[in-house]
Amino acid sequence: MSTVFAIANVLHSLQALKETVPPNEWGETPLPVIAAPGWWMRQVSEELGQPADMEPAEVHGCSVVRNDDIAEPVLVSHDGKTYPVLPAWMRAKEAT
Repeated sequence: MSTVFAIANVLHSLQALKETVPPNEWGETPLPVIAAPGWWMRQVSEELGQPADMEPAEVHGCSVVRNDDIAEPVLVSHDGKTYPVLPAWMRAKEAT
């Protein structure tokens, strides 16, 4: 599975989340954090042309935190809500 779609989805999700924050609060509202299992982090590293053992520190300005207790990567917003990073069609494919 390629992570190109997931990386692009992070950017689209960021834009959608930005719309939920009033413009006067953009400067003080932290970007979401990406919580991701190690397998996904390795794939991102490979997609970015880095060694697989070099885990990404950020994607589109969002910090990446390794969490092997979750099945797929998620965005964790400033208010604690989580949003899937993988597109719906990719999550369905992973479930089969």
